[in-house]
Amino acid sequence: MKKIFMLIAALVIMAGAVNAKTDSTKRTIAVSSWLTAGPIGVRMPAFHDQNSVRGKKFKTADLLKLQTKKVNNPVKGEMFLMRNGKKIVWKEAKVSKSGYVNLKPLKNYSMAQAWLASWIYVDRFVKIKVETETRRCFELYVDGRKKISKYNVTGEKKEADKKSCNLTLERGTHLIVIKTLYNSEKKGTRKIVTRLTFPKALTNENIKTGTNPEFFMDIDHLLNGKHLTGASLSYSSKLIMLRYNKVFAPGGKSESWFEIRDRKTNTLVYSSQYAQISNVQWVPGKEAVSFKAKTADGNKLFMLDITTMTKTLLMDNLKETGYYRWSPAGDFIIYSVNEKPKKDKDGVIRVVNPMDRWPWWRNRGQLFKLNIADLSTERLTYGYLNSDIQDISKDGKKLLFSQSIPNFNERPYTKQIMMELDLQTHKVDTLWVQNFGGNAQYSPDGHKLLVTGSAQMFNGAGINIPKKMIPNDYDIQACIYDIKSNTATCITKNFNPSVQSAHWLSQDDNIYFKVEDKTWNKLYRYDVTSKSFTGLNAKVDMVSDFDIALQAPFMIYRGSSMQYPATAWICNIDGSNHQKVDDPEKEFFDNITFGKTENFNFKNKEGRTIEGRVYYPPKFDSRKKYPVIVYYYGGTSPTGRSFRGRYPKNLMAAEGYIVYVLQPGGATGFGQEFSALHVNNWGNTVADEIILGTQTFLKQHPAADARKVGCMGASYGGFMTMLLTTRTNLFAAAVEHAGISSIASYWGEGYWGYLYSSVASANSFPWNNKQLYVEQSPLFHADKINTPLLLLHGKADTNVPVGESIQMFTALKLLGKPVELVEIEGQDHHITDYKKRILWQKTIFAWFDKWLKEQPDWWNNLYPKEEL
Repeated sequence: MKKIFMLIAALVIMAGAVNAKTDSTKRTIAVSSWLTAGPIGVRMPAFHDQNSVRGKKFKTADLLKLQTKKVNNPVKGEMFLMRNGKKIVWKEAKVSKSGYVNLKPLKNYSMAQAWLASWIYVDRFVKIKVETETRRCFELYVDGRKKISKYNVTGEKKEADKKSCNLTLERGTHLIVIKTLYNSEKKGTRKIVTRLTFPKALTNENIKTGTNPEFFMDIDHLLNGKHLTGASLSYSSKLIMLRYNKVFAPGGKSESWFEIRDRKTNTLVYSSQYAQISNVQWVPGKEAVSFKAKTADGNKLFMLDITTMTKTLLMDNLKETGYYRWSPAGDFIIYSVNEKPKKDKDGVIRVVNPMDRWPWWRNRGQLFKLNIADLSTERLTYGYLNSDIQDISKDGKKLLFSQSIPNFNERPYTKQIMMELDLQTHKVDTLWVQNFGGNAQYSPDGHKLLVTGSAQMFNGAGINIPKKMIPNDYDIQACIYDIKSNTATCITKNFNPSVQSAHWLSQDDNIYFKVEDKTWNKLYRYDVTSKSFTGLNAKVDMVSDFDIALQAPFMIYRGSSMQYPATAWICNIDGSNHQKVDDPEKEFFDNITFGKTENFNFKNKEGRTIEGRVYYPPKFDSRKKYPVIVYYYGGTSPTGRSFRGRYPKNLMAAEGYIVYVLQPGGATGFGQEFSALHVNNWGNTVADEIILGTQTFLKQHPAADARKVGCMGASYGGFMTMLLTTRTNLFAAAVEHAGISSIASYWGEGYWGYLYSSVASANSFPWNNKQLYVEQSPLFHADKINTPLLLLHGKADTNVPVGESIQMFTALKLLGKPVELVEIEGQDHHITDYKKRILWQKTIFAWFDKWLKEQPDWWNNLYPKEEL
């Protein structure tokens, strides 16, 4: 018996030793800084002693459960509540050395309610235990969600209750709020303390509490809030239309609407908020708008006169009606109706050509005319080809439209037919039939067309590169086409920026362009007489869209900058006198601290300048070492200075990374010769430029940790990520989204694979250029990959099929290399579902934290090990 007792005693001692060892890995601190609001007096409601319809009486603790007001952003000195004409403001609470807060009594009230608020900042993903000790009733919230509650009052002779929960916190600043209910007359019930327990290895730099928080870019600021999505002017410029979209957490539901404002006073005239309205357009010649609206008996097209606020029904039953366009005089509308083929019933389908794989390809859009005077309609086109509106002549007599026919014998595998239709006689004149078509609009006098498209349109009228090179067809040029002589002149042949949109203005007979100018989106004016371009210096880095009043010399534009969301500006059409019209997210971003940014360029092996830029973490300290994320696209579009986007650089920097973005050869916006480097290259020189650029960057930036460098890209950039990891061990981790692992399989399988390849692999095919299709495909060099690689892919991706990531995943698994594959159910090439987008974004950061910060906890929490 004695031996048994000694054995039990020994086990107890060992258990105690184990517990002591476990406890020694944790550290506990009390929250020592609080803001307080209150107390305010509360009273029971009338008839509280009666049973409700559910048979329950109202209890004192139920007062706490009532949501008086949510606490969002408490600031010392700011008002929180108004009671009996008195402002209840946030004040600094008195806190004892051990962390206790003792709230004040309140005269004339037996029960009082008060609030405590503090902030917790963590610089990594961490699990924390939060514990509150008090005799009173309370609710504790973290980031707006209730985590702990206590609805009973502990007697004075008993120890105060301790209530706790475990928190999982991601990097950033988190709000902790305590709402309390206590007996104002009993001193012992007003004492409260909150403690945090976390891994002992974390220092005061890793976890901080306080009442003066610092905020950095986060996913909430990436996705949520009120976004400006459009801006335009009425014909007279007296009115401004601004379009908005607002996203709501936590589900990601959104609403869209437009507002009409007076241009001079910027006062609101009309708002469509809370109405189901879309496709809004200004009506030419009137202070009126037209829009589609969902009603109880179907979709309809209405016109709203802003002056009189009268609404007119223009069209009923818009089930298959697509886009529409007003005539210049506002006396008719041209609209499209989608005509669908008979449904296949047997499930056996003959695919007639590669385009026939697209589920919508057999649908045909035909054009109709709505006469406003009598609201009568007439059909304009018929047949087996799509008819697309290009423009309506200024006198309203002719319709410019186009059709496209497959032509698989030569690039770009379609031919464009451009036609004019006489709206009186319905006679059609064909202007051209050519392989490389474009978008066209009438000149003010109707004798010419402004056409935008590849440099190869009109028999290569815009080509300005050495003969051995092939133009990049995504580098958009502008030509003036003379209808009578059937001749075209390229006006952008010696103009490096790539055209995005254009407007030939009747007022001054000048052409206004929005262009890709390197990594900026800018505005330019082209003087048709002097044949010269003039930059219109916008107040934003990335102009998203612009509009010019038809009868007044004013322009409105919308855009964002590297570290600021979308704003709207109005100016004279000569680019002078810029005035801000709207800044809807100013308050949302007022407290957000961004790190500094700067340009960083280098010369490649050929002596060509490769431009780039750097985003530093907020509160960057040059004496410290930081992990690095290198971001690129590498395809035909430049990586612009956008604020948000799928890969928001400000968010990466806020996660504690130095972010280096570079623009390797092949992108549009830098001139035709630069963009032509993309053709038939498939990363051959781009990979070398990214590697050299990263090495050069690391040498010149001592704060960048050369051992902790990650790389990432999407689509063509995902292809580049995989290709890079076959060529270098420079990167400690890599992320690719929707990338191409085998150029040949992408070429034949993706919906647009062969069409994109008609540019990127011009005149090269698997049977005549195996060097490109095999040797440039990362899959065929998978054995060279040693970098931990995360593959992300939407399972419904029709552009780059998910098999591209599956192939690489299978190869690396068989090779025993570090690889993870995360598929996103129901998502196409872009991850648009709100909740999945958040998880997708967190997956990227968790992967980089694991490999670049040696912090695997976040990844393990998202994707715990499974024994399968």
